[in-house]
Amino acid sequence: MVSRRNFFGILVMMAVLLFMFQFSSVIKENESDYNINAYGTDEVMPIRRGELVLHGDGAAAWGDALQDTAAEETDGGDDFVVFCGSAEGAVCRVVKEWCGYTKRGMVVCDSPAEYVSRLEAGEPLPQVLLVDSQGVNLADHVQALYDLTDMGITLVFCNLPDASVIAGEGRLRKLLGIQQVLEEQVEVEGIHLFAGFLLGGEARYIVERQEDEKRQDLELTVPWYVTAGGTKTYMAGILDELLKDNEAKNEYAPAIVWRNGYGDSKIFVVNGDYLSRVEGIGILDGMMYEAQSYSLYPVVNAQNVVVTNYPEFAGENEEVMRTLYSRRTEAVQRDICWPDIATLVEKNNLKLTCMFTPQYQYFDESEPSGEDMVFYLQQLREADAEAGISLALGEGVSLWEKLERDEAFFSSFAGDYRYSTVYAEADTLSQTREILGDVPLLKDVRTIACDYEFGRPLLSWYEAPGTKRAVTMQSITSDVSTHTYSDDFFVRSLETALGYSNVKIEMHNVVWPRSEEDRWEKMYDNISSNLNTFWRAFAVFSRTTLTESDERIRNFLNLDYEDEREGDVISLRVWDAGESWFLLRVHGEEIVSISGAEYEEVESGSYLLYVTEENVEIGLRRIRGQLKYLYP
Repeated sequence: MVSRRNFFGILVMMAVLLFMFQFSSVIKENESDYNINAYGTDEVMPIRRGELVLHGDGAAAWGDALQDTAAEETDGGDDFVVFCGSAEGAVCRVVKEWCGYTKRGMVVCDSPAEYVSRLEAGEPLPQVLLVDSQGVNLADHVQALYDLTDMGITLVFCNLPDASVIAGEGRLRKLLGIQQVLEEQVEVEGIHLFAGFLLGGEARYIVERQEDEKRQDLELTVPWYVTAGGTKTYMAGILDELLKDNEAKNEYAPAIVWRNGYGDSKIFVVNGDYLSRVEGIGILDGMMYEAQSYSLYPVVNAQNVVVTNYPEFAGENEEVMRTLYSRRTEAVQRDICWPDIATLVEKNNLKLTCMFTPQYQYFDESEPSGEDMVFYLQQLREADAEAGISLALGEGVSLWEKLERDEAFFSSFAGDYRYSTVYAEADTLSQTREILGDVPLLKDVRTIACDYEFGRPLLSWYEAPGTKRAVTMQSITSDVSTHTYSDDFFVRSLETALGYSNVKIEMHNVVWPRSEEDRWEKMYDNISSNLNTFWRAFAVFSRTTLTESDERIRNFLNLDYEDEREGDVISLRVWDAGESWFLLRVHGEEIVSISGAEYEEVESGSYLLYVTEENVEIGLRRIRGQLKYLYP
């Protein structure tokens, strides 16, 4: 038995412990600055117009800052490119976006023959000439293409005409580096991306295990071109018959992206429509790297994780939640989902932006409650994360109605919190743009996250009506609960081009599940596995909240630069930059000295530079045992 004295001592100890825990909790809640957004500020960098917006008014539509009509006049030098083909086509749109990000000028002309005439009239040589074979009949311009190679101009064939055209044009095949057209169409088993072209290393997009079947979504029907000697292949199809003797027959694999050499000219060829989609910007950067002794260009350096429609505060769909989890909706989000999300943050060194949504259904009896608002704001504060507002619409409610109801809720709970970010669905983006200057709830918004749609740049800006503030748009690049082979190629391309990703964890389907796959435990397994696997190669890039990323995007859009190399020294001058980051890629060399910047190695031959001064000098040396980089 326990004596009275011991029993009393136990009671006193329990009381003291209870008091300590309760008191510390009260202190924590009362003294925490959870109702202050650590990333919110009055100082928002304006976005400079001028060279970036070539002809347009940035207030006209999302993306005008990067996709207006290309300039027809340049100041010469090596900082502009020429595009031959339709100015209205998808390929031209991608090339324009690439030029905007890399600060290159762009000239659009109808055909290679036209530009040969312009060069003969005294116009300066471009850095590269790109040909859209869907808008130019290559068979009519073979001699002009040879004339361009005689001038030492790098050529990029953004796509190819039908294989029958290639088969019938011997001089064109020679220029393209095609030895033989084996078949006009062949079904490959997968795609092989060789190491060194895009960041992230080698990738074999082939079904080798049962779980790979759900990932394979690449286009696997291609013309079978066998490249000639002296070419270098960056992507090729994988055929089962070649797998048996891969080393001996690899040269016969259907080539997809490769480089040929003709005289002093480098000729890059794409067998497919890869440059008609936005991942083409990474391919173009890979080509420029392979065409030169080094490649140096600005990147955003931001890796975002956006948790959309989480948490919701109305406790909706409670009957289903009790059936699946034996808990109320609020408890599912707080006691099951949040601990897993917090584990992801800690394990992967992430920074979250959680997009709060008061409710989905605005015409039922459930109304949002702010009881958990303090809890989530405290948790986000402790995780160096931030809260934003979801503008996703429920059934039967307009955006105006939603915002009117939401404003009353947000002003009642943690009303001093400044929401710098919002999440908008693609079909309401134009409405969102129009109301930014009119709704008090959105008065501090400086950036919008939205699912990517082709036709809009990944990164762009807009001047809110009736205001003097520029609002940026950051496209969502991946839904991390799924990751197909095309998703993986997309990620590698964007990391190569921009050092940027903006992945989404969509929580709507957890509360409103459509199938067994929407159960949180299954979603979490997929999310955790994908984050741990497919983004590991890019750990050197900074983890950011959307507001931090917004600041970097503003600097990225504003900056201008010039660089040159003399011997083993690269000189870089940067202006209008603020904080800025660059990606340096070299062949068989390493950095031995640097001034005006700090650097980290991304992978062999690739470095992330953090520029600290206007003038940067980088000293290189050849890695022992590495041959000097030569072109074919």
